[in-house]
Amino acid sequence: MKSTSIHSLNADTGLNPTAKAAYLFLNFLNNLFPYRHVDFRIEIRSFSDKNWKSELGNTYESSSVGRRLSDIFWRTLPWEKIKEELGEIRAFDTGCGQGNYGTRLLAASGGRLASYVGIDAKRRENWKRLESEHPNFRFIESRSTDVSALIPPGTNLFVTQSAIEHFDRDINFFEQIRDYIARSEGPVIQIHNFPARAVLPLYLFHGIRQYTPRTISKITTLFPDAGIFLYGLGGREAKRVQWKYFTWPLLILRRKARWSEDVKAYDAEVAKAIESDMGRPGKHPLFWVLIIHSRPRHKIW
Repeated sequence: MKSTSIHSLNADTGLNPTAKAAYLFLNFLNNLFPYRHVDFRIEIRSFSDKNWKSELGNTYESSSVGRRLSDIFWRTLPWEKIKEELGEIRAFDTGCGQGNYGTRLLAASGGRLASYVGIDAKRRENWKRLESEHPNFRFIESRSTDVSALIPPGTNLFVTQSAIEHFDRDINFFEQIRDYIARSEGPVIQIHNFPARAVLPLYLFHGIRQYTPRTISKITTLFPDAGIFLYGLGGREAKRVQWKYFTWPLLILRRKARWSEDVKAYDAEVAKAIESDMGRPGKHPLFWVLIIHSRPRHKIW
């Protein structure tokens, strides 16, 4: 099985008690030695942006800390430079779910998306509405193992948001992108947002895996001629807030999330956590964002 994991247990399908114990242990093993045998081309950076405070107000208050950091990252990308590099931005989003990131990317990019194709293993009712509202949107029901024939010619931006940790064969997915790039011309950018190893004790049974720079290197070696950038989102304080407002009440006590009891308090703690983590970057973030820039013409990051 072409995967960055040493196991194939998928928490999305439900696990019995024995399988749950195995899942935690095997992911713990898979996450060991995070900075050993790392692709030397990867530029590892801690995410920091001067506009994060204003963008925090554009995220959903009910979202987890990791999701809000992710949304801030998407909104603060250098979209003007990306447009200059790619020309018409034609996005392909695998694991799109309800398709909400189509509209979020359209807004974040300042309307710079020429087209958006969303792929998910399960068809959603929301897709029809989005396609009617946005004629340049299209959604297709397909698994991540079968996307190569679905990538439209001219696609130059591949994105995933909290998706690849759910793919049974994540290496297989990236091989399909590699093969498409080999057949295409011009620069291609990939931006993939996914959980780091810190998520294991915070999310517990979520998807198949978490990622470290070591396991991410199994992906990046598929793209030998690309520029590779890895951004860490969040740190110690973001983890603390995630535990306090989501993990402890929802997953441990089986009660409603604490943020719903006092949204303003949660929002204030999220802001304080982000500010603290940006001022004190560490090696073990909450989420990673992997950027793979193939055939670059201009320096963007």
